[in-house]
Amino acid sequence: MKNKIWTIVKILIVTIVAIWIIFFVVDYFRARDGKKPMICLKEENIPTNNNTTYYRCTSFGYKYYEYTEQGKTTYGFGAFFLKNDIEKELGD
Repeated sequence: MKNKIWTIVKILIVTIVAIWIIFFVVDYFRARDGKKPMICLKEENIPTNNNTTYYRCTSFGYKYYEYTEQGKTTYGFGAFFLKNDIEKELGD
């Protein structure tokens, strides 16, 4: 019985990790095309002082961001705990 429970737990963990990898890969390629992620746990529009816009969407362990300055939009994707250059500049 104990062996059967461990097998179920292992299968459940592998399934959760596989689903997370699928979300990560799909959202990565969406970010490369300038599209927002499929799932946003936390969305923020952060005002800046020089007529630029900064949008951040945090998902399961990663974040997507858009930074628009003088009509040029920059898209990014990375780990949620790392600060990008724009966030460092904003002091966020």
